[in-house]
Amino acid sequence: MALREYRRKRNFGNTPEPSGNSDGDESTKRIFVVQLHHASHRHYDFRLEWNGVLKSWAVPKGPSFDPSVKRLAMEVEDHPISYATFEGDIPKGNYGAGHVDVFDHGTWQPEGNARDGLARGDLKFTLHGDILRGSWVLVRTRKQGTKNQWLLIKHADGYSGPRDANDFLDAEKDRPLSAKDRKKVWPSEKTVAKTSTAAKASKEPLASKGVRESITGEAFAPELCRTLTTPPLGDDWLHEIKWDGYRMLATVAEGKVRLWSRNAIEWTHKLPDLVKAIASLKLKSAQLDGEMIVLRDGRDDFNALQGRLSAENHDPALLVLFDMPHLNGYSLRDLPLIERKAKLEELLSRHEHPLLRFSAHEVGNGESVFKQSADARREGIVSKRVDSAYAGTRNGDWVKVKARPSDEFVVIGFTEPKGSRSGLGALLLARPVKGQLVYAGRVGTGFSDEHLRELRKQLSRTTIKQTATDVSVLPAKDLREAHWVKPKMIIEVFHQGIGGQGLLRQPAFKAIRVDKSIDDIGDSARAKRTSKSKSTKSAPLKLTHSERNVFGATGITKGDVADYYSKIADRILPEVADRPLSILRCPNGVGAPCFFQKHIKQGMGDHIVPVRIREGNATREYLSVHDTEGLLDLVQMNVLEFHPWGAKADDVEHCDRMVFDLDPHPTVEWKRVVAAARDMKTQLESIGLQSFLRTSGGKGLHVVVPLRPASPWDVAKEFCKSVAQAMTALRPKEYVAIAGEKNRTGRIFIDWLRNGRGATSIASYSVRARESAGVAMPLAWNQIGRIKRGDQFTIENAVAWTRNHPDPWKNIDRIEQTLPDL
Repeated sequence: MALREYRRKRNFGNTPEPSGNSDGDESTKRIFVVQLHHASHRHYDFRLEWNGVLKSWAVPKGPSFDPSVKRLAMEVEDHPISYATFEGDIPKGNYGAGHVDVFDHGTWQPEGNARDGLARGDLKFTLHGDILRGSWVLVRTRKQGTKNQWLLIKHADGYSGPRDANDFLDAEKDRPLSAKDRKKVWPSEKTVAKTSTAAKASKEPLASKGVRESITGEAFAPELCRTLTTPPLGDDWLHEIKWDGYRMLATVAEGKVRLWSRNAIEWTHKLPDLVKAIASLKLKSAQLDGEMIVLRDGRDDFNALQGRLSAENHDPALLVLFDMPHLNGYSLRDLPLIERKAKLEELLSRHEHPLLRFSAHEVGNGESVFKQSADARREGIVSKRVDSAYAGTRNGDWVKVKARPSDEFVVIGFTEPKGSRSGLGALLLARPVKGQLVYAGRVGTGFSDEHLRELRKQLSRTTIKQTATDVSVLPAKDLREAHWVKPKMIIEVFHQGIGGQGLLRQPAFKAIRVDKSIDDIGDSARAKRTSKSKSTKSAPLKLTHSERNVFGATGITKGDVADYYSKIADRILPEVADRPLSILRCPNGVGAPCFFQKHIKQGMGDHIVPVRIREGNATREYLSVHDTEGLLDLVQMNVLEFHPWGAKADDVEHCDRMVFDLDPHPTVEWKRVVAAARDMKTQLESIGLQSFLRTSGGKGLHVVVPLRPASPWDVAKEFCKSVAQAMTALRPKEYVAIAGEKNRTGRIFIDWLRNGRGATSIASYSVRARESAGVAMPLAWNQIGRIKRGDQFTIENAVAWTRNHPDPWKNIDRIEQTLPDL
């Protein structure tokens, strides 16, 4: 076991340090922490999350920002991930006795293969902390006894300089400075960003960094944008013009250039001029990301671009490039965006071509950049995190802010023209919502005569007798005269929001989106999966060993478990569907070993759906279900417990549900747990947050807070930590926010650690793998007084309770609330 040495050295009855027994799944965005340890020999502990533990080094003098200074780092035993938040005093007589402070924390990214780097003793990595930032390396030098001796060295970049860790300490108290005082020592992020890699890129070979990688000429997954209504603030973001064109991806493999749309349709043969332009860069291999535009009167013109593609004009199509995830045999995906852009800018300056442009940016000043864009009547801006990797997902690192709101819709029909108008009158539109096409209104303005003729020509080829969309809001006359079409054509429409009956306000036609399909808009991907499952009659579940006793003395069998989940499906599915899942499988019942699983494996059933999630440098397929069949496929595999992420499968980088687990010590009476839940509710209400309640199915209660819009994981986790610590400070005899048996005696542990990326908590209505066969049951707040214990609801009484009581969480996903600034 990785933590055997750590546990051997400690008596957890005498030290408040965490044992690590309750650590969650490893985060795919790995954390690091540096702790200042006043032990018998004062030192800094430097820790990197890796393979479910914190790899740890003792650094006597602390990290230095000076690349010429090499700091000794002695490798010590691995620590549990929960140690990252540990602060306090280790009592005398215990191993490592002394005071511990968290000096810095954040996330880290390996530069190359971390496993290989650790093995050969040359681990390069980038830190994203409050204090420690930029590129570093750990170099193993020799062994001293049984311990490996390393050197911790800062690489020369925009974050290096004549500083070291002690500069960030209060000299009199020898404790970390406050965030306010740190700013006096540390330069602003904006200064660093503007002076970092762009300046030195011209002195280094273009492929001097990155991970060696072989690529084919096939399309790659583009980084996608979330939508915001206001630009993000601060110098962690850079801002670019939102170009009004078609997203275009370029690949080069063995010198051959190919062009692709954002949904992997090849455009190489359509754009020979751009192919030649990219070939002039003389690349061996590359992946380039940009926007194809046509300029009219000095600005991008989408209609002119469409005219160019249909040969109506001969304006040159330009490619404005803004990212480069691969270059000449190296993957640049895990480099900070600011570095990738510096390399891209240098490449284009070395090989200038009139059809290739660099998308310039400004670091910080988001509000000013957006105002300039709006004043110039441009589409808006795209804002991107300065240090973000290129993940090929919609993870929130890129966001778009539109000056004039527009959205894509699918055309479901059209009306006849009136008066002198030709072609058609108006287009009838719909949008995908929860697996169904919902009528969104009509658009009849913004068309040119050519648009009207071309639209009528295209739509007339796909007419059908009747639409499946509910269009009952249309007047009877329009219903009689409407022409219905197959829902294939996607158009983009300007509008001023959604009005009564869910219909568009003041819509105006912008463009036909030939680069997009119905799978690219709204939640149509989910709609497609749902319609497929409904149209295909699945065979009934073949439950094997249904007579097997699962819950010991209770006599509850595997067949009883399947029957329970079948009956409760309409309640539990909204809690688990379309979320990545961790499941607890108990092949031989609760008295025998059980194990967690989160990745898909062969033979798991036809209704188990993969969710592709990035883990470090790789992408893994996590489990997910969408329907009752999927739920029961997992029960067939002896699954008892369902643990969903607090995020949807289509946006795993943002938390839409936070969980506070109130976990009482065995000496705590139930009435104190109830009081704690009410106290938590009151505290959250005082900062404007509505919360929901459920029993854990064990001995505690969960207080759940929905977020809409969802929040980045690091922000949500830090908020939960702050709430837990504040409640502990107010009532230290009632609550504790630090794991560890000694800390918890006689108190309630407010477990906030379930709110990190990849962490999970039990689903509402899930069975628990315990002898009592408890069920996690959602409750209305006024019902808590009638509950006597956390496992009061079981497989045997839960269904009856739900039949007699309405769902208290029915509206949880309709609550619109965001985290306050703490």
